[in-house]
Amino acid sequence: MDVSRKEDVRETLLKEVAKCRSCRFCVDVCPTYQASEGLEPMSAYGRLQIIKYLLIGVLSFDDPLTYMLYSCLQCRRCENICKSKGQNIDICNIIQLGRSLLSPGLVEGSLNEKI
Repeated sequence: MDVSRKEDVRETLLKEVAKCRSCRFCVDVCPTYQASEGLEPMSAYGRLQIIKYLLIGVLSFDDPLTYMLYSCLQCRRCENICKSKGQNIDICNIIQLGRSLLSPGLVEGSLNEKI
């Protein structure tokens, strides 16, 4: 991913994540959240927050964050509940774009590189 494309994706992600009203209705319908017995970073809302804080530099990318972002099943239950509550955030696409920014660092082995 070239630098200009990476910056465009970063800006798009920040705008999309900012649309979330933090209602957390998506949390309870997430199968990975249920399987983790209530660990919020394993929910759609938690993943959006991880992406946001990675992008603004508050978090450093590490193995647990990798696991949390890549454990999303892309089942879209979160999107269905989001739409039914009047928001219309493409949560799965946001997570996929977030992964696309992180993947080069994983391949190159630069796990501590900030986005």
